[in-house]
Amino acid sequence: MGIKDYFRGSDYFNQPEELKNLSPQQLSQLKEQYAVVDVRTGFEYRHGHIKGAVHYKLGREDEIVGKFPKEEPIILVCKTGHRSRAAANRLVRRGYKNLYHLEGGMNKWRSEKFSEEK
Repeated sequence: MGIKDYFRGSDYFNQPEELKNLSPQQLSQLKEQYAVVDVRTGFEYRHGHIKGAVHYKLGREDEIVGKFPKEEPIILVCKTGHRSRAAANRLVRRGYKNLYHLEGGMNKWRSEKFSEEK
């Protein structure tokens, strides 16, 4: 794929095979062991996020690469699951293979009444 297609996002929201889905219940059990990265906007993050999640909005994948080793598992979170999928695609292109995301995003997390902090 050419760089032009990458930025146009021809596969931007497709789920890469390296990305595994987590339910809110599964994430709640893993969030103490794995890094949780929230890729929503700063406004969204400040208005409620999963306790312990760090904020790197979508498009800041270079900062994630600088902070988290490629071998360690990372859980990506957004509002609905679309942006976390997009961030995963970008991270896979940078060599990450152990990625998870909250299927349904924070909308699902909230609908199932899991706690969050502000």
